[in-house]
Amino acid sequence: MALIVTGSSDDQRYVHDSTTRRVARWAGRSAAPVARAVASTCRDLRGRVGGPLTRLRDTVLASHGVTWLFARRVHTARAAVVIALAMTIAVSSVGLVRSDAVRLVAEEQASEQATAEAARLAEVAAAREAAAASAQVAIDKAEAVRASAARAAVPPETLAALDEASAQVQDLVEQVRAAPVVAETADTEPVETAAPAVRAAREPVDLPVTTPQTLPDPVADAAVILDVVPTVIDEVKQALPEVTVDDDPLSELLAAVDQLAESTAEVTAAAEANRVAAELEEAYEQAVADAQAAHAAALAAASQTRAARMRADAHSLDGYSNGQIPASAMCAPAFNLNVRLRCDAAEMLDALNQSYRARFGHDLAISDSYRSLAGQIACRETKGSLCANPGTSKHGVGLAVDLSGPAARLGTVEHQWMLDHVKEHGWLKPSWSLPTGSKPEPWHFEFTGAP
Repeated sequence: MALIVTGSSDDQRYVHDSTTRRVARWAGRSAAPVARAVASTCRDLRGRVGGPLTRLRDTVLASHGVTWLFARRVHTARAAVVIALAMTIAVSSVGLVRSDAVRLVAEEQASEQATAEAARLAEVAAAREAAAASAQVAIDKAEAVRASAARAAVPPETLAALDEASAQVQDLVEQVRAAPVVAETADTEPVETAAPAVRAAREPVDLPVTTPQTLPDPVADAAVILDVVPTVIDEVKQALPEVTVDDDPLSELLAAVDQLAESTAEVTAAAEANRVAAELEEAYEQAVADAQAAHAAALAAASQTRAARMRADAHSLDGYSNGQIPASAMCAPAFNLNVRLRCDAAEMLDALNQSYRARFGHDLAISDSYRSLAGQIACRETKGSLCANPGTSKHGVGLAVDLSGPAARLGTVEHQWMLDHVKEHGWLKPSWSLPTGSKPEPWHFEFTGAP
């Protein structure tokens, strides 16, 4: 006889239970002893599938879902049928055991994979939130830098690049917070859940051995943390979280924050350069103003000192008679140490010579300055009326000079320049020495006092 024992697990259990009851009724016994016998046989088969069976040489053939049992060396037909049905139910129980084991392994594997995937999704979500918070810090820093940069006259194109980078980071923050965290697709083969065909009694039942799915290795490129010198870049980048998960929205946000940090640093550098330049310019202007003030103060002090000295020099020779002044009581201009004059006259002649040299490139040529009383007498004797009466000459008190060279000749540019500028330095051309005067002497000039 033949029994169908294939199909789903529930169907097989139904066949198992109903067949046991029918066998008990047909054999004329109660169902309980037969059920105990069948259960004992199933337990034995589960532990020793493929081993020898005492006093029973059976061949179990599985083909197209139909199990055939042939019994040999039995005493009664009913006993053979009972044994055959019991063995058929036992063999079907082996299939049920295997099917349950496969299902349990698949469920355990799926549970482990679900736990690992849930942990990964939680890690991605936490990394996104941390990156979004750090990105907001970068945005706030960029806004503060931009506010100060606007006051520092940073070029508009530099500020525009910062604004664009900041807006991009803001958009990506909103996208990262709104984007769902996508579960990964399993890379392993699907676990077999269908029960295989019933095997022969002597063939061992091999249950599949599986391991939980291994998640992909973390992608190191997702961590965008740059090691830079301590500048404003570090203030932004060091706030970024350490990321060890592969998540495209997160990687894009971190890259944008990195670009924002670069733009922030560029604007900061430009603002700092402008600030330093402004400070230097202000310091320079202040230094110039201070120097000018100091110079003016020095000039004022020098002028006061000079004026006081000039007042003193104007009376320095009052105690001496004309033509009888010692050399130690007089001074020489810096450009000609052979000239002797009253000290204030020598100082002003030196200033006149500086202007003359600046105009013509050479110093004044002086032929005569202080003239002693003996010199005045000799001049009167040799030149007659061209020389003043001894003891009355301006040369005798150190207040007159006679020039030589171009400045001493009428009609020259140098002589005309002298006529135009000598008064600026306290010197003059006496009217009697002019071409229209009583004694024309184009070379003669006299000192009248500091202006």
